[in-house]
Amino acid sequence: MNTQAQNFDEITARDRPATKREQRAASIDALLKEALTLFITQGYHATTVEVIAQAAGLTKGAVYFYFKSKANVLTTLLDRTEELTVEPTIAAMNAAGDNPKDRLNAFVRSQSVIGAEKTEYMLLAILMSAEFNGSGHAIEIRLIELMARMENALKETVKSGQKDGVFRNEIRANEIASVIMATNKGCYVEWYMRGDDLKGQDFARAFKDFVFDGVAA
Repeated sequence: MNTQAQNFDEITARDRPATKREQRAASIDALLKEALTLFITQGYHATTVEVIAQAAGLTKGAVYFYFKSKANVLTTLLDRTEELTVEPTIAAMNAAGDNPKDRLNAFVRSQSVIGAEKTEYMLLAILMSAEFNGSGHAIEIRLIELMARMENALKETVKSGQKDGVFRNEIRANEIASVIMATNKGCYVEWYMRGDDLKGQDFARAFKDFVFDGVAA
């Protein structure tokens, strides 16, 4: 295809009316974007379907057309959270190989990048974990499973490092993993609340030094 024909096709694609599939996708994206913000700023229980619909420029009926319930909106966002924050971190750790220090460094680096680019998604999981804690709700179970994937990967990494003698072993691996996860969650909250005051690279470097100084043998 020559350049002129390609440019014509691109202009035609921009000018043509959106298809129903494209309209549906755009409406769902707008809805999820607004729901993400509202769940973080107002909380899940305080956010109504009506408020989500209004923020997204949709009717309440449209929300229920795309999602069965408000809970379904949140679980969809949690699926995205896993895809955008958990999966990349696990993949980075696996790509680092078997060396425990390299795997731990991969965790810190991945979470630092995600903290800069996808802060809201991880923050959603953190805040919803607090809101649903002890509820026994299916969403709480989903959140526990989501967070456990990273914590278990950390625990196995620490165990391996303890076995190799590169990580301190007077503290149990699961406790070290829990402290690293707790610190990581706190960093997300601080980063979100004080983003203008915290430089991403400096913050990430401090987190890395804190983690490695804490576990090094």
